[in-house]
Amino acid sequence: MQPMNKRLLTVLSAFLAVSLLVAGCGTKDDKNGQETAKDGQAKVLPTDSKKVVAEYEGGKVTEGELNTYLNILALFQPQMAAMMESPEAKKEIVKSYIAEQMVSERVNGKKYEKQAEESLKEFEEQLKQMPAEGKDKKKQDLESYLKEHGFTKEQLKDFLEKNNKVSAYFEDKVNEKDLKKQYNKSDDFYKIKLRHILISTQEDPEGKKKKRSDKDAKALAEKVKKELEDGKKFSELAKKYSDDPGSKEQGGEMEGTPDMWVPEFSKAALKTPIKQISDPIKSDYGYHLIQVTKREKQSFDKVKEQMMGEKVTELYQAFVKDEVKVTKLDIPGDKKKK
Repeated sequence: MQPMNKRLLTVLSAFLAVSLLVAGCGTKDDKNGQETAKDGQAKVLPTDSKKVVAEYEGGKVTEGELNTYLNILALFQPQMAAMMESPEAKKEIVKSYIAEQMVSERVNGKKYEKQAEESLKEFEEQLKQMPAEGKDKKKQDLESYLKEHGFTKEQLKDFLEKNNKVSAYFEDKVNEKDLKKQYNKSDDFYKIKLRHILISTQEDPEGKKKKRSDKDAKALAEKVKKELEDGKKFSELAKKYSDDPGSKEQGGEMEGTPDMWVPEFSKAALKTPIKQISDPIKSDYGYHLIQVTKREKQSFDKVKEQMMGEKVTELYQAFVKDEVKVTKLDIPGDKKKK
């Protein structure tokens, strides 16, 4: 259930995911992981504390405000809940919270309040469609549902309004002409279907195969290529020889865009003539053989929103890094308080 601006959620998720990984927080369940309630939602954090956990030029953040923000994030981004509880993670989330406060103060306009109200209505409609939970199987009203998750309707509306402002603020800084220039220069928007065989030089994680030398891997790749050129089926040889678990059982078939693959592989996927078997392609993983079956560049209209989201995320991260100056940081449980 996601009534919020989809792009902004992507921005927040991307920023927080990168920040939390940098902070050394994983997704594994551990002593620092946020507890999960029986219904699958993250444990609701208390929001009544007035203790100041952060100060910045122009404002401060209380523990209650931070926990309200965490409760909202945990509801809409449950896959990140396990990352949100450690002191190091909270430091990064505080910066994101402050960034939203700072940006929203720079943006005027009643339309964002209206957008937040529309999102709330959409959220409420989606809630009505959800199956009833609990022993009495009664459907919950919006106020009760939000209260169970640690925040009020007004707090969610404020969150949505600020998020809409943040999204608009950074989108206004993106020039569509610049996006088109980037699109025209980039090969990342090709959609490519191909067949793939990997002859690995890496350790076998299951220990079933011995590690190959570079020389042996190259020789085997050349042998497999000759078999392909002699008419053997790619799918059969992929299942027999390939060390790529992601495509082996599909007969080597895979699909993607160049930005998904290592540079050597991407270059070959873009340049190898359709249906031709490539020469062995060396990468850190070993030697690859590919046969491109289809390659076409997606239209600008299809990728424009993706490009806009990536650019907005980049601008948002730069803003947090360059302009969010925290003068006090006192995160509960943090041994290195500032």
